[in-house]
Amino acid sequence: MTTLYNTDVRDFTTFGISAQAACVVYYDSLDELRRVLTNNTFPRPFKHLGAGSNMLFTGNFEGTILISRIAGCRIADAAADGSVLVAASAGVVMDDLCRDMAQRGIWGLENLSGIPGTVGASAVQNVGAYGVEAGDHIVQVDAIDAATGEHRVFTHDMMQFGYRHSIFKTDAMRDRFIITDVHFRLTVTPSPRLDYANLQSIVGENPTASDMRGAVISIRDTKLPDPAVTGSAGSFFKNPVIPQEHFKRIEAMYPDTRVPHFIVGDDAVKVPAAWLIDKAGCKTMTEGGASLWRTQPLVIVNTDGHATSTDILTLERRIIDAVHTRFDITLHPEVEHI
Repeated sequence: MTTLYNTDVRDFTTFGISAQAACVVYYDSLDELRRVLTNNTFPRPFKHLGAGSNMLFTGNFEGTILISRIAGCRIADAAADGSVLVAASAGVVMDDLCRDMAQRGIWGLENLSGIPGTVGASAVQNVGAYGVEAGDHIVQVDAIDAATGEHRVFTHDMMQFGYRHSIFKTDAMRDRFIITDVHFRLTVTPSPRLDYANLQSIVGENPTASDMRGAVISIRDTKLPDPAVTGSAGSFFKNPVIPQEHFKRIEAMYPDTRVPHFIVGDDAVKVPAAWLIDKAGCKTMTEGGASLWRTQPLVIVNTDGHATSTDILTLERRIIDAVHTRFDITLHPEVEHI
């Protein structure tokens, strides 16, 4: 276990925004984690970080940041129907798991390749890309109650998965539990998802899981910044879901253009936030050291490495206001604000 005090969180998040944390603890076992949780000398509240890829510290943090150094993965033999149960420690890098599964010819996670963050965070956020969400394949989540240290098991049905949502994002459960392991049901039966982003034209017929992973990463690389080079938290806003009637009003505003959208229910349409941001005239907006990524306006970036949280928050507000003025739609951030 390693304990740091009065530490800048810049290096613990992909945004690279400076803020002070009263304490940071790296733990190497669940026993160490439990000792920290029951030790009153550590400043409260506790906040668990994965790779820090989906959060923005809006100011100094007076509590203790917890970071797991536990990494491991258990893979069961394939069942008669081809399904494979995989249990991964929460601290495993999600893209490492995606790569490992693809190389083994185990299908299910390949479309999530390239998403930054850890396995535990993928369950909290229900990360998704190119027609696949982590929750599609999660059958169980193991966690520790931060208040009692007790072990809890959450089945798929208990997780309340939705668009970028799980039970751990509700007010009652936020930061109450620390995920230790995530159990996925995957398959050795080839099952490519090709209905997004022209994947079919890239991989052709009968792609392998590694082919799919490579195609997804190549598409992501053309659109998204490398957080190791340019600080960001990935997609900053959720794609809004609106009634059909509202969507038809937007279509009427662009009679000569196909408005991108996805039907998600009998009377619900999901509209890409990036398209709304672009059409609201936000692509060239800047605020101090913050701006929008040149090939993906859904991403706010720390342009020069010196952006402040105030820069990010001000730009966020300007974008929300512009989209609301143009389309009567209120965007909501996907990035957690701390």
